Order: sequence, then structure tokens, then C-alpha cells
Amino acid sequence: MAQDIFTTIARVSTIDKLDTLERNIHAQKAASPEIEAAIENKYAEFGRAVVADKTGLVLDDLSPAEQRIVDAVGRYVGLQKRDGKGAARTFQLLSNRGLIEAAEATVAKSKVTQGFTVLDDADMRALSFEQIIVDHAAEFSARALWYARRTLGLPNDNEKPPADLGTMTQQRTEIVLDWLSNRANQHGGILNGYTNADIGALLGFNNLTRHGRVLGNIQSRLDFACYQAGVPPLGLCVVEHFANAWSQEGRNWAFPVPNMRLAAQSFRWSNAVFDEVRVNARLLPGQAAIPWNKEIVVREDAVRSWAEGLRATSTPTSQPSAEDDLSDTERKLLDRAPAVRQRISRMIERGTIGARLKRAYSFKCQICEVLGMEPVGFIKADGEPYVEAHHATPVSALEVGSLSATNIMILCANHHRQMHYGTVKIERTLALFILTLDGKRIEIRRFGQAGD
Repeated sequence: MAQDIFTTIARVSTIDKLDTLERNIHAQKAASPEIEAAIENKYAEFGRAVVADKTGLVLDDLSPAEQRIVDAVGRYVGLQKRDGKGAARTFQLLSNRGLIEAAEATVAKSKVTQGFTVLDDADMRALSFEQIIVDHAAEFSARALWYARRTLGLPNDNEKPPADLGTMTQQRTEIVLDWLSNRANQHGGILNGYTNADIGALLGFNNLTRHGRVLGNIQSRLDFACYQAGVPPLGLCVVEHFANAWSQEGRNWAFPVPNMRLAAQSFRWSNAVFDEVRVNARLLPGQAAIPWNKEIVVREDAVRSWAEGLRATSTPTSQPSAEDDLSDTERKLLDRAPAVRQRISRMIERGTIGARLKRAYSFKCQICEVLGMEPVGFIKADGEPYVEAHHATPVSALEVGSLSATNIMILCANHHRQMHYGTVKIERTLALFILTLDGKRIEIRRFGQAGD
């Protein structure tokens, strides 16, 4: 009987039918913790689909709070439909402000929200924005947390809410801007020689594996504010930018990242420019993808013209900050002992196909071979040549077939890094990977095709 219920839940095609099924299960007293969990997972699945459809938001790599917001919206939509109502205002708010900022704006009001009332009446208070904010306080402002605790009946340290300093995302953006502005003033207006880890530490993010997405969103908001100001993107002043920044995403042109980086790192960042960027950033939604996606759709030519028009304004060798930073870092580390931290992480099991494919291709870089270069990089201590396996479709995408040999290229370390961080265009046929790399079009044979 229970297995039949699980099968039925999995096959439900609409949120209305799931609501009916849930009520029938409870009427027949057939519910169990496992069945309840399956229902919640199905609501979350529908919630993700409906939020993506109604708002256009990209729901990849969500933070814990963002994932819970999406789940809550799915439940709320189901309850509203049960009562013959819609959720258009909720979707509009999400579309305009993003997940975190929408939750903040909804909660920080003098009256209890409709969403909280609906969920509370259904004994689903745990799904409310208020509970999500309390459970993930680090992602929200002190003001939103004060209102959330008040609605939940929890005590606050003060009788009045904190001053409205903007969302936590904007507060963090302001902190980064202050730090960058001070740094530029100390180095003649030049910004370079620092890392994303340096900025992360400024915000208390000691683990970018965990907080990288949050920091990347802040950088992307600043980059859009820079685009509006007509100046190079601040996010490219770092030593190495985030790997997924400035991706091509299906367009027929790519951002000229090397030129953009040189322009950013040679630009003279004045206080007046920072003031303009700050004003622009304060008007942006919390989720950077919202303005970028809209701008690409409506004014793609303007974005491309901005990116391709950026040029270095001085030679990179004139930048004075890298050596100074190294000296500062050395002084800080001279008397510091290494620390040990325990890390618990989730990993994707990739299997052994890469190792087998390396042997099949005799440990040679496929790109080097096509270009007529030495295909063997160096010999390891065990006598085996060193090469790396590159998945054309990232394994992190969790797509079926991404682990197969037909999705793998065998590359030297340099070309592997270039595939991840360079401006490389890749096309696929059944037999070939067709790459545009350093202006050259080359063909790499896929495993199992013509001769393997």
C-alpha cells in the first residue's frame, strides 16, 4: 500500500492534483513521516518549476535559505490554489527583487504578512519566510530578523526595529565598496593584487566553497553598477575571477575577458567613480542575475559594445600594488602557525573512466597533438606522464552521460585550465568536439568514434 502511494506521488503532474492527493491520504489516515517527506519533496519540485516559469530567475546552486524560499513558495501556491486564489504579487516581487530580498521586503512590515497567515493556518509555520529568516539569520539584515522574530513570538533585544540600512546583500556590497575605495586611494587609484578570498575574509567568509555564491553575487552586482557607469568591471580587478563569471551562455559572442581584465586593473579608480558605482548599486535588486538577464535581452548590443570597448589605460607593469601586498602578507604570516580545520563536504563520484581514458590516449594532450605541440607535459615520480581529464559538460551539472568517455578530453594542465578560465567556444557533433581556441578552430575526436 505504502509503495503504491509513493508511486502515485511521483507521478502527480500538477500542484492541484498533489493537493487533492495529499488531502485524500490524510482522510484515509495513510500518512507516515516518509510519505509526508515525499509530498513535501514533490511540492518543492513544483515550487521550483513554477518560480522559474513565473519569474525567470535562474535557480541553480541556491543557498540553503534560497532553497527553502523556493520550497515555501511551492507550498504557498498550492494553498492559494486550493482556496481559488493566485500568487501573482509574490511572483512579481520575486521577479523584481530576487529570493533573499523578496523575503526581506515581505517580512519587514508592521503587520503580519498574508503568506505567514496562510501557512500558519495550515500548520506550516516552518515554511514561512519568517522562520526561514530566523533559521538562516546570516543571510538577512538585522531589521528583517527583528520583524521575523516578532511575528514568530520570539523576543528581540530592542523594542524598536533596527534602522533600515538596506538588505544584507546591499550592506555587504557597501562594505566591499568601502574596502576597494580605500585600497585604490592607497595605491594611486590602481586596483589589483588581491583575491576573492581577501574580500571573503572581509565579510567573514572564511570558506568560499560555502560562501562563494554569495560573494559572486555581490561582485556581479558591482559589475552591473560599473556597466551602468561605463567603467570596467570591479570583479575583474582580482588576481583570479570566479570561474563561472562572464560565461557565454548560448550567445553568438563571448565577453573579451582578458581585455576587460587589463582595462579594470589599469583603470584609475577615483572617489567620484566609486560614488557613482555606489549609487547605481543601491538601486539594484539583491540578485545580480535579474538586471543582467534583463539587460542582455533588451539591450544586448549595449552590453557587448561596453565589454568590447574596454581598453587598458596604462601598462600593467606600472601597477604598484602586488609587491606591496606580498610584503604585507609576509609580515602577517611570519609569526603565525598553521591552523587545522575540519571540513565536511559533499563530492560527486566521478568513477575511474578518466584514468582509463588517459591510458587509452597514451597520456597525451589531445589539443597539443592537433596543434603540433609536444603532447606530453612532464613525467611524474612514478614514471607516468601527467595529463588531466576534462569533462566538456561539467560533472557538476549532474546531466546523464556527463561521466561517459564521450564527454571527456585528455589535456595537459595548461590547456585544461584554459578550457575552464579562457575564452573558449566549444561545439559538439556525434564524432567531434569543435573548439575555437586562441582564434583557431580545431577538432578533437570524441572517444568511440572513427578509430578508437
